[in-house]
Amino acid sequence: MSEALRLTERAGTPAAQRRQGLVPVVIYGAGSESLSLSADAKTIDSILGKNPRAILKAELPASGTKDVIIQDVQRQPLTKKLLHIDFHVIDLKAKLDTKVALHFTGTPAGVKGGGVQTVELHELDIRTLPDNLESTFEVDISSLEIGAHLLVSDLPKHAGWEVLTDPETLVVKIAPPAVQGEPGAEEGTAEPAAEEVAEGAEV
Repeated sequence: MSEALRLTERAGTPAAQRRQGLVPVVIYGAGSESLSLSADAKTIDSILGKNPRAILKAELPASGTKDVIIQDVQRQPLTKKLLHIDFHVIDLKAKLDTKVALHFTGTPAGVKGGGVQTVELHELDIRTLPDNLESTFEVDISSLEIGAHLLVSDLPKHAGWEVLTDPETLVVKIAPPAVQGEPGAEEGTAEPAAEEVAEGAEV
């Protein structure tokens, strides 16, 4: 079910709005005129915490409601305070291109054996109907051994999704343990024993 979000007319500078607990937003898409409005920052933060890909029913001032998703989020780098939000108007009966976050579950067998896990891809580009949107896509990587890797083409299929990311894109890999210095390398550069120095000094 869509979550309702009330948008208000934008008044004052962006800084003034933020001091009032509001965040400037722009709403556009699906043939709609671009509108500059405001939303309650705490409400947006709560929505982002629960499901950043949620379908929202935006209540526009004096012009009804529109189904939207959050398209872009801008935050202050240090405080993470919301600075700006872009909403994209969607048609619930038409497919849309969006992203879904990859969430890896299980500890890879290779990591248990000393290998190093490296994640190369954090989001998947997909095309789907709005009703099929999900905030995350869980991928079990517990079976990956040292030297193994996972490509987009190896990911489990999801009904209703058309994956747009290149199937040959590397998702995650398990590298061998870091190689330590060669044994005996330090021995070869060690200082000679005091007795050997003494013997070498004899004429």
